[in-house]
Amino acid sequence: MDNRNGFSGTGLNKGSSSENSNRKKLLISRGIAMQDEKEDVNRMAESFIKNFRKQMKIEREKSFKGLRI
Repeated sequence: MDNRNGFSGTGLNKGSSSENSNRKKLLISRGIAMQDEKEDVNRMAESFIKNFRKQMKIEREKSFKGLRI
């Protein structure tokens, strides 16, 4: 099995414990960053929907006022 990436065919890492620790820290930080991105996307989506509904309400009011004149 090709061992250039530091992984053996058994699924065990032959790297040092500090490499394993660094890899774990990187994965954790990536997970936190991904969670933050998800929260940002959710916040942006909620803001978009809120603004869209507000604009639709304004358009309905304009249309209604136009029909009453």
